[in-house]
Amino acid sequence: MKNYLIGLFLILSMVIVYLFFFSQNSIFTQIKLKKKIAENKEILNSLQKEREELQDNVKKLKSNDTEFLDNLARDKYDMSDPDEVIIFNNKE
Repeated sequence: MKNYLIGLFLILSMVIVYLFFFSQNSIFTQIKLKKKIAENKEILNSLQKEREELQDNVKKLKSNDTEFLDNLARDKYDMSDPDEVIIFNNKE
């Protein structure tokens, strides 16, 4: 009877160790999944922020916001006002 209880205890211990460390719901799997969820939340937040900025730009373009259009022309197309002088820096 004593050997039976020891054997049963060993089997139960092995099952518990397996469930804790090697199954799909193990502690290690849960830690990996939580880390992946945190990474995905960061990506989602940055994409939502980028989306809001793009939607704001679209609104400005649709409303013909002169300041936004002026900055866009200066930055993207190297344009200037007629009374300005452009100095290019080619040290890159």
